[in-house]
Amino acid sequence: MTSLEKLKGEQVHTRSIRIETYSVDEDRVIVEATLEDTRPQPIYTIAKERRDAGKVHGMVVRLLLGGMPTEILDAEAEMPTVPVEGCRQAINSVKGLIGMPIVYGFTKAVKDRLVSTEGCNHLTSLMLVMGSVAVQGMAAHQGIKPPPPEAREMMLQYVKNTCCVWREDSEHYKKTLDEIRNLKE
Repeated sequence: MTSLEKLKGEQVHTRSIRIETYSVDEDRVIVEATLEDTRPQPIYTIAKERRDAGKVHGMVVRLLLGGMPTEILDAEAEMPTVPVEGCRQAINSVKGLIGMPIVYGFTKAVKDRLVSTEGCNHLTSLMLVMGSVAVQGMAAHQGIKPPPPEAREMMLQYVKNTCCVWREDSEHYKKTLDEIRNLKE
């Protein structure tokens, strides 16, 4: 047990995020993300209102993805559970992501489009984690069949410099790149 683990007291908040990818056809997938915030005990708001324990936020974002590079073809959101009814006015903010490619710079582009007085911090948080999962989901969908030779190097660009294993100067990256290039010959 770590030293911080030993310090934990009573649980006061839980955020759960679940992201799943579904095939639509040979070239497209739907990525569905669900966010739930739960408080296991009652709290008081800034205005000293007492709020019961239970689910505070329940939100769903669905993205239709396709193309190479992967692009957001359609987007929709639902907010079944919100702490304030006015939260739902941000549902259509995800439509501003339609046409956006999921490439390097995706996180900044999402923040630029969604972080505003018209958006929702929770929908933005959900979209930020959806980017990398969308790439993984699309890769899993496309990986059902061997990729065509012309797509292999482009697919490698999605993971290039995203972590220590896929760092451009790493042994793993170099080996994979060599294998891809040798397959072309």
